[in-house]
Amino acid sequence: MKSIKIFLCATLVAVALSYPIGSKAQVSLNSYYNIDWQFNIPLDNSFSDGASGWGMNYEGGYYVTPDIAVGAFLSFHTNNEYFPRRTIMLSETLSMNSDQQHQMFTLPFGALVKYRFQEADFQPYATMKLGVCYSQFSDYYYIFVSNQNRWGFFMSPEIGFNYYPWPNGIGFHAALYYSFATNECNLMSYKQSILNNIGFRLGLAF
Repeated sequence: MKSIKIFLCATLVAVALSYPIGSKAQVSLNSYYNIDWQFNIPLDNSFSDGASGWGMNYEGGYYVTPDIAVGAFLSFHTNNEYFPRRTIMLSETLSMNSDQQHQMFTLPFGALVKYRFQEADFQPYATMKLGVCYSQFSDYYYIFVSNQNRWGFFMSPEIGFNYYPWPNGIGFHAALYYSFATNECNLMSYKQSILNNIGFRLGLAF
């Protein structure tokens, strides 16, 4: 719910700022801005592999040539997975019987390079994002919770398009992405060495 409120507030601000632009196909011919809802699917994740739509993406860039832009990005996502009651071995001599709720929050941010294949109202593109990723792994069991915070290297190739159907600066954005992060998790009896995800984004382009 909090993610939805943030998205709505950011969208209203961006839409309000775009109206005075007039006849341009986007906010600026030399720059772009995207605000997206994000759907995420973890791959080979033993801690939390539940697909989730609890995510957002923000990015912007400046075209140093007609086709190549450099910029920055920030996104966040939460994935959850429920485990029914079972016996969990915590060590060779210690066990626990409980159900569990695993929650994985990730917040990657960094720099990007974008190549658009044509400068028009419809702009297909390919992007490479590099940066760092903050993650928090949380294990809820009975009335307790165990947390672990980690930092790692982040990389994400992406393909998609921006489409500007009206001359008032507002357009649409859609993308498919893969992300890789080196964040490690060693919480309770679970171990995770890397984070792999695929997903898609839908949002507004300016």
